[in-house]
Amino acid sequence: MRTAVLATGLTLALTSLAVASPVPTSPGSPRPTTAAAALPAGARFVHRCADGQGCKSLVAVDASGKIVANATPVGHGPADLQKAYNIDPALGAGVTVALVDAFGYSNIEADLAVYRSTFGLPPCTTASGCLTVVNNVGDPAPLPADDQMWIGETALDVQMVSAACPLCKIIVVQASSAGGTGLDLGQKTASKIGADAISDSWGGFGNGFDVSEEGDFNVPGIGVFVSSGDNGYTGAMPQYPTTSAYVISVGGTTLIKVDPSVNPRGFVEGAWSGAGSSCSTTIPKPAFQPAQVPCGGRAGSDISAVADPDHNSAVAIYVGGQGGWQQTGGTSAASPLAMAIFAAAGHADARPDFVYKHPDIFLDIAQGQNGTCGTKLCLSSTGWDGPTGLGTIDQAKLKAIGNVAGAGPDVAISFPTDGATVAAGFTIEATLGSGGSYVTIDIDGTKLQSLNVAPLDVSAPMALADGPHTITATAFDLDHNSKTAMINIVQGGGSGGGDDTGGGGGGCAAGGGTGGVGGLLALGALVVGARRRKSA
Repeated sequence: MRTAVLATGLTLALTSLAVASPVPTSPGSPRPTTAAAALPAGARFVHRCADGQGCKSLVAVDASGKIVANATPVGHGPADLQKAYNIDPALGAGVTVALVDAFGYSNIEADLAVYRSTFGLPPCTTASGCLTVVNNVGDPAPLPADDQMWIGETALDVQMVSAACPLCKIIVVQASSAGGTGLDLGQKTASKIGADAISDSWGGFGNGFDVSEEGDFNVPGIGVFVSSGDNGYTGAMPQYPTTSAYVISVGGTTLIKVDPSVNPRGFVEGAWSGAGSSCSTTIPKPAFQPAQVPCGGRAGSDISAVADPDHNSAVAIYVGGQGGWQQTGGTSAASPLAMAIFAAAGHADARPDFVYKHPDIFLDIAQGQNGTCGTKLCLSSTGWDGPTGLGTIDQAKLKAIGNVAGAGPDVAISFPTDGATVAAGFTIEATLGSGGSYVTIDIDGTKLQSLNVAPLDVSAPMALADGPHTITATAFDLDHNSKTAMINIVQGGGSGGGDDTGGGGGGCAAGGGTGGVGGLLALGALVVGARRRKSA
């Protein structure tokens, strides 16, 4: 059963700074300090992104509005986060995650190197292939110009992934703008360039286009995690894409380190007052949401993680171009952190119905509020609530679910038949049995596409060489249990026909695992109208 956070423990932690750890001086070791001690008189927290650019992070500034910079880390480091969420840093090898941000960040690799070396994490460089930075059509150049508001946001994203999954490969998609044609295209690109999971730390008020954009977030086989916002309960102004029916909406908590005599976990946690929650007026309430959600639309959040930049709850990040170590937070910390925890645990493809299927693996956050609505949409309580969803993550419990090969849904390749001779551009058709979530089709071990909507077919790429090939269809259920079907064919050249000997005609366009620039540009042309996300 889930364990509720005790209100007395959180109150004690907020009023007693004596339990905070001193600052170690040896390099490579965790260096959390008391957040309150680092802030000068008159300091306050402000949203990083102004002027309608909806990134979801806050940072401490002094009385003149200058970002407060520190010589050493202030806030939770990787060791704190790993302990709080029962994270195994040895997991995640071979996993690739993507972060969608706006504008450029020239020092991203250098700043990440400082963060990782300071906390004893392995290097993550572009040369090694661990870090990849592309523009919003998937190309390494040209990259957009730097933007001081978004630099800290992107630093927060990559450094939170590093804290939760040091072995993950990271793709950063830098959108050309913070408007819809930038970030929305970045989301499309991230789903086509080899990512196993995506985090979007941005969004804004729904503007009537939400339903038409749902397809951008329905990417079978890739989990999409979205920050819920940093302005608390927004009432009649629902947020998007955090209210998409296809994403995991990540709310925020206050996470305070305490002596084990206060709480054996070593931390107490409550709902952060700024954590976003809302209820869509355009996207209907999905079947997976529990009856206790007190509204008729898709509500957020689903789960949560640390987001409060104050109250000894901040996370530490390094931004060299803004003075060094920063005390920061926001649900922009929670979303990439949650995504990395899920991906490393073998659930990069998680969708919101997965988390509602397994409520008992989360630590229920049963105190705090983010507004005065008078319902669970803004009042944290036992079970689901708006600010924290089902609660925060225990990675060990998450990892224990599913991931069993051979235990998934039935799958078959219905066309072509085993041993067939086919022509270039032939169609591959699969069938998926009861309980299936999606099917992935590969040729010779290279992914073509993941599909969850019938017909489950895809065309082989025209560039495929003539000769023998192996086709594999792997079906997955919600828990990432899998089952595989495999056939061997021979491609003999010529144009596609309509039978086993001539290849399958028609079918969908090939959905290559990496896609081409031309294809991505064509995809971008389909974006209807420019949307400018407004800050939540």
